[in-house]
Amino acid sequence: MTNFSVAFTPEAEIEALRAYFWYENQRVGLGEDFKKCLDSKIESLIKNPKTSSYIYKNIRASKIRRFPYNIIYRIFKFQIQIIAVFHHSRNPKQWRKRI
Repeated sequence: MTNFSVAFTPEAEIEALRAYFWYENQRVGLGEDFKKCLDSKIESLIKNPKTSSYIYKNIRASKIRRFPYNIIYRIFKFQIQIIAVFHHSRNPKQWRKRI
């Protein structure tokens, strides 16, 4: 079994942090729930990175459980590069500018 590493782009890291703080502001502990769901999805992607569907060229998306966010990513050899932690209501052209 191949071990994949994970790398966030700076934009994706900022998006994840903003979502965390937004949810934590809504209700104490909700940000932690978001983080747990994000971490769980990342662990799942590490085990099976190719299970998610292509959404654009070599870019894949995987929904975060319980929250209206997708992890937008691509695979380079043995690395999962997270391009965006993207809210469903946002315009997809925003993350496409990053590739």
